[in-house]
Amino acid sequence: MKHKGIIQRGSSRIKVYKDEARALAIPMLCEHCDNPPCAEVCPTKAISKDPKLGAVLVNQDLCTGCGACVEVCPYSGVRLDPETGKALICDLCGGEPLCAKVCTVREAITWVEATPSALERKRRLAEARVEEFKRMMREGP
Repeated sequence: MKHKGIIQRGSSRIKVYKDEARALAIPMLCEHCDNPPCAEVCPTKAISKDPKLGAVLVNQDLCTGCGACVEVCPYSGVRLDPETGKALICDLCGGEPLCAKVCTVREAITWVEATPSALERKRRLAEARVEEFKRMMREGP
């Protein structure tokens, strides 16, 4: 929304995997790791961590679309843009995530202060999401 001015699922920085049979939707997004493996493997150093915001950012001018970041992300939080072929990572919209502002489903997407307890809860939820996603991929629909 913020980046292209339109709502376009293919270019979303959050990917939602759905299991219709179990009425389950699993959002996969960047968890903004302390030491992001995507940044470590990027051959052009297009991925970095914003020290102020804590967001993992992609410099689109440097990104070649090699996909190394996609392969190494433990949270399936990196995708390649279907139009440009370059990495897409949630960048927190510069600290004001538009998705959290416009979401009409109560508490589906929220922006909270990054306190130690909130970060620990986020880590646990992310790990649970990844495990459920892996199980869903193994078992199929």
